[in-house]
Amino acid sequence: MQNRQELEDIVNSVTNAAREQERKRAEAEAAAAAAAEAAAAEQAAAEPAAPQPTPAQEDKMAAIKAALAQKNEEEGLVDQPVSHEELKPLHRISEHRQETRKAAADTTEIPALRPASHATVKPASEKDTQPHHTPVKSVKPASKKTGAPATGKKSGKKGTKSAKKTKTPKPISGNPKKPLIYAGGIGASVLVACLIGFVVVAGTYKGKFLPNTLVNTVDVAGMTTEEASYTLIQNMNAADLHLLDHNGKEVVFSASDFDAGYSVPDGALAEAADENPYSWVGKLFGASEYQITYDYHYNADKLRKLIKNYNWGDAVSTDAHIVRQENGDFTIEKETLGDQFDVDTLMNYLGEQLQDGKVILNMEDSGCYGPYMAQITADTLQGELELYNSYAKCNITFDFDDRKKKVDSSMIVDWIMTLPDGSVMKDHDGGLLFDRDKVGAFVQQMAAETDTWGTSRSFYATLDGWITVPWNGDYSSTYGWLIDQDATIDQLIELMREGKSATVEPVYKQKGLVRGADDIGTTYVEVDISAQHMWVYKNNVVVLESDIVSGTETDKERRTPRGICQIWSHESPRKLGTYAVQGYECWVDYWMPFNYLGCGFHDLGRSRYGGSIYMYNGSHGCINLPHSVAKEMYNITFNGMPAIIHD
Repeated sequence: MQNRQELEDIVNSVTNAAREQERKRAEAEAAAAAAAEAAAAEQAAAEPAAPQPTPAQEDKMAAIKAALAQKNEEEGLVDQPVSHEELKPLHRISEHRQETRKAAADTTEIPALRPASHATVKPASEKDTQPHHTPVKSVKPASKKTGAPATGKKSGKKGTKSAKKTKTPKPISGNPKKPLIYAGGIGASVLVACLIGFVVVAGTYKGKFLPNTLVNTVDVAGMTTEEASYTLIQNMNAADLHLLDHNGKEVVFSASDFDAGYSVPDGALAEAADENPYSWVGKLFGASEYQITYDYHYNADKLRKLIKNYNWGDAVSTDAHIVRQENGDFTIEKETLGDQFDVDTLMNYLGEQLQDGKVILNMEDSGCYGPYMAQITADTLQGELELYNSYAKCNITFDFDDRKKKVDSSMIVDWIMTLPDGSVMKDHDGGLLFDRDKVGAFVQQMAAETDTWGTSRSFYATLDGWITVPWNGDYSSTYGWLIDQDATIDQLIELMREGKSATVEPVYKQKGLVRGADDIGTTYVEVDISAQHMWVYKNNVVVLESDIVSGTETDKERRTPRGICQIWSHESPRKLGTYAVQGYECWVDYWMPFNYLGCGFHDLGRSRYGGSIYMYNGSHGCINLPHSVAKEMYNITFNGMPAIIHD
């Protein structure tokens, strides 16, 4: 790292400077020693041999040695073992210092000393005969002048004489600047030692966390990433999984049953581990705190098996539905949620939540019930409920001109189909289901009261007065009112589903001209077979009449059918019959059929009409008319006009 490299460069620079200074000091020391030896040789030649020291002088010398030793200890000059190779200059200083001390102990005269602190030692008095065994407690500073010895300070003449007799002591090394060189070397060595110690301590944190490093409040100082990860998860016991189902029931799955546990994510400790190891000093005065999120791991297959094998219940979801109360009112029965759910959806949700450390989870939040939820909810039925309640005001009326048939709200509510629990039934399209049998019974009764199709009529004949005209089959008789019951049932159910009051006509298969007990009315065509005569009435007034020739009465196959008929078509011209079926073909100018057997009014040229011709020489069943009569009748009649054929 850049900071570490810069620091190492500084340490190397300082070390090299200290070595260079030590080299220069050693050279200066060697030169000074040579000069001192030369000066001593000259002095020895000029002066007589120095006298041997007295016992008192030896004692004083020992005291001075002890004082110097204590002073050196106080100033850190005592040799200490250093293992780092960068401190080798200190070893050389210590060896030289020991040699100097040994030379001073062997000297017979006490020279003027200049220790590293630049202090001078007071010489001993000649009268001091008692040995001094205690170290010197204080040392006077050396005088700025060099070469002159310090004088004793005892009072009295003897003291003065003794001081005068004392010779100037020779320097130990002959170089008065030597202590200054010692001090400089020691300072540099101490600095180098500190720097080396700093680097050594920093090296111990390489690949480890620095002091006062806290991760999730756990002190991981001095640990490797692996050691820190292990320590962090020691007290992290995986929590059990708590699942709340849709009913709020809590189901607990033990963490040990699906191998749940925590781990430190890869790279989670990278920021703390990447701190510069050379910043360890600053970390001594303030902690660095980090927060990490643990990974929650588990065996998904085991958890899935636990969930699938658990008995969650067998209730099935139900849709919201409308129910009819006993008083006829409608209410909404809310939907219910069953116990079935999608396991895959739940497992995907658990995988996300467990990674975030969440172990108390609501199953509904996962959406696992989605595929099994009710499709119809209470909210979606509000409009339908209003519709159902509107039946209390709904009335449907069938208008028959002469009468009305009413379907009131009580009938509608009664016809709505419900299940035993009161819920309303619907068809596949979501439409309300009505009891078709009940609705059909009403329509059937209404038809029986209003239909005239298929019934005999009381008719006031022109010549005979009131007679009864029987219904002579659905082909011979073609006039009357006939409700299409199936279509009318469908019409009524649709109207009831709308929930709106309405007045309508039923759906008819056949419609008459007028309603009433006498649905023939006052506009009609009357044919009296026995009289061989026809009348056309409009509003009870004869507008046309004529003799006729009907079908051959004595031939059953050609006889004109009696009945309550109607003119249902007007065609001009028209070919009647075929040789293949009837054995004849005949073109007419005016054709007006009145039943479904091929019989009708048409023109046919005959020599005469009426009388008894019809008995043996009649038509094939049609009513033959003179051409002029047929033409006028064609113009004054209309489709749907009743035609009563009677004896």
